[in-house]
Amino acid sequence: MTFNMDFFIVGLMQIVGFFVQGTTGFGCTVIAASVTNGILGTAIGVPYGTIITLPFLYYLGIKGRKDVSWKDLLKIVIGCAPGILIGNMLFSSISPQTAKIGIGAMIIVIATMNIHKHIVKPLIMKCVEEENTEDTLGKKVFRYGCLLLGGIVHGAFTIGGPLITVYTLEAVKDKKKFRNTMTWLWCILNVWNAYSQYNKVPFSDRSYLINALIIGLPLAGIGFFFGMRFLEKINRVQFLRIVYAILMLIGVNMFKSSVPWTPELVQYATIFLGIVFVGYTIMIIKNKNKGIFAAQTK
Repeated sequence: MTFNMDFFIVGLMQIVGFFVQGTTGFGCTVIAASVTNGILGTAIGVPYGTIITLPFLYYLGIKGRKDVSWKDLLKIVIGCAPGILIGNMLFSSISPQTAKIGIGAMIIVIATMNIHKHIVKPLIMKCVEEENTEDTLGKKVFRYGCLLLGGIVHGAFTIGGPLITVYTLEAVKDKKKFRNTMTWLWCILNVWNAYSQYNKVPFSDRSYLINALIIGLPLAGIGFFFGMRFLEKINRVQFLRIVYAILMLIGVNMFKSSVPWTPELVQYATIFLGIVFVGYTIMIIKNKNKGIFAAQTK
């Protein structure tokens, strides 16, 4: 085995990623992707991110097999399968930068809507929105669209988890079943991805990949088992808040690291975000004051 300091740095990032994975059932590859691909390069970093998950996924999958929503898992696999095949074919032809900009923007919008619903409204505005139980055609199309697109993205770059999560959060309500269902999804999808991606690594680079994995696996294990313990200490409401906050961080990181920023673009983005932030803050204050006034007049 050849030690390389780069392998250790990549491994340290796996601690963070696998802590999230052990808690939520997704996120390790996406969270660590910028460091992993930045240091190892995409040709090595993508298969590295897929292969390193396998032992932990199967450990947790077998351990939590009784708390899996198998019916929903079957729907997810069937929904993702066409996308996985398409994504494998697009791996060498589509620009990862373009894909990450679009996916990052989509995840930011989805996470923002749910952070407002699950964090801002109950904790800041002090009001709880009643759940809308009506499942409209539009909602179904959106969910299954995220599933198909998530399969494509996962097949190409192994970062489809956030999009697939959008569907699974609605389908699987229990936090342990959600994590274990997502875990079995990756057990199924990542075996194919690992085989496909490893075969695309030049033979001369395979020892480099294996050495990186040998150093990264123990560090990933540390984060993973601490994440599993953390899940035991939180309830469903806290779990949802953590999931959507993580989705927001993933989306922002994808978007920010992929856009070719220029000084003018930074200036425009700062002005736009400032206007949105001020407007959103005013809206929260107005709605909070209305709620206080309504409570006082009862």
